[in-house]
Amino acid sequence: MSTYTLAVQQAVKNSGLLLTNQGDTVTVALSGGADSVALLLVLQQLQPELGFSLQAVHIHHGIRGAEADRDAAFCEALCKQRQIPFLCVAADVPAYAAAHKLSLETAARILRYAALEQAAPNGLIATAHHGDDQAETLLLHLTRGCGLKGLCGIPPKRGRIIRPLLTVTRNDILGFLAEQQQDYVTDSTNLTDTASRNLLRHRVMPLLQQQNPAVTEHLMRTARLLAEDEACLSQLAEDAFAKAYDPCWGGLRLSKELHKPLRMRCYRKLLEPFAIDPEYTLLCAVDALVMQNQGKCCISGNVYAQMYRGMLYMTRQTPPLCPVLPMETGVHRQFADRICTVSVTKPDLSPKIHKTFTNYALDCDRIIGKPCFRLWQRQDRIILPHAEHSRLLRNCIQETVPAPLRRSIYALYDDEGCIFCEGAGVSGRVAPTHQTKRLLVLQCTPMQTEYNHQ
Repeated sequence: MSTYTLAVQQAVKNSGLLLTNQGDTVTVALSGGADSVALLLVLQQLQPELGFSLQAVHIHHGIRGAEADRDAAFCEALCKQRQIPFLCVAADVPAYAAAHKLSLETAARILRYAALEQAAPNGLIATAHHGDDQAETLLLHLTRGCGLKGLCGIPPKRGRIIRPLLTVTRNDILGFLAEQQQDYVTDSTNLTDTASRNLLRHRVMPLLQQQNPAVTEHLMRTARLLAEDEACLSQLAEDAFAKAYDPCWGGLRLSKELHKPLRMRCYRKLLEPFAIDPEYTLLCAVDALVMQNQGKCCISGNVYAQMYRGMLYMTRQTPPLCPVLPMETGVHRQFADRICTVSVTKPDLSPKIHKTFTNYALDCDRIIGKPCFRLWQRQDRIILPHAEHSRLLRNCIQETVPAPLRRSIYALYDDEGCIFCEGAGVSGRVAPTHQTKRLLVLQCTPMQTEYNHQ
């Protein structure tokens, strides 16, 4: 076997990314360029040994005119020649970019991955990012002031997306294709210096290679070593988060002695449900709250970080959109920063219901009329089990619910009044008894649910 072919095959096998169940499908994102063509060929060569099915998907981005049509035709012909199942998906990148105010490059990437996920709902999706891409990504992120995670470059695996060529250089790929006597197409936009990556590839990297011919391999190694360090720090942060997180109300009690890199990662995790990727300066502002054990700051839009009694909370400062919501079983209801799931079960099937602070049980058959959720009102009252008199909900909530969350608390009402409210509990009128035949179970959790006790 030829030198480059053996090297590329060995690198792909050593990546460990193709450990699939027998017959699982690997979908190659095929552009027609050298990298993706090489990936398609090497996977087909390894297919009998590793036992996966293979198909290719080409995305026609609706840009570059006749050149894009040429690429699609080339990919189709290549797959037909090699008897590989092929699908071409059209995407209107210019329209999407204009509608979402994105660059063509960003819009193309978003639509490309969306199309791949849709075209290949099962199995793995293989893209042809290689070692030179990794080296360039590290340098680009370095110039943009990225932290450790950014300097790790391109991850070998993200969900179902795998990148088996990350340890292979561009020269290896071209050598492999030459040995295979396989041609490919060239995207003319990659030859210009308009994009930052192209400028780096065509001008900066050649200068660095003059000083150190092995610079690409060295940058690849640096990215790999940094990724190992990042994985270690991420695991330590996960452990710290699990210990500090309150699964009932979603707060975080971090020790000031915890190393700052771990604290910063915990803040990011606490913000995950809000789909916010904050700048480092904002994380520093949050860290200042924790260090001072007081204060409040805006993270983004209506999302705020606030300290309360030694706990850090992330909350939305807007009233819920819908004042009244019908109660439905099996539905996840989101009330601002809280999620409530309703289910019906038999008493003997729910032994753990009363053993957590997030589950509440009501007697289904004692509820009057059609129950609904709405925001609690200051004048609302509830009669708790074993109590002779009713209590104001606001007093119950003030005693038990952290101040940053009180505005987001919903209560459940039937035709006779309040029958449940977080912070207060279940009304004695609908509390389960030994005669209860059906339980209505409410599971109330913060949006950050990974560390909730089951």
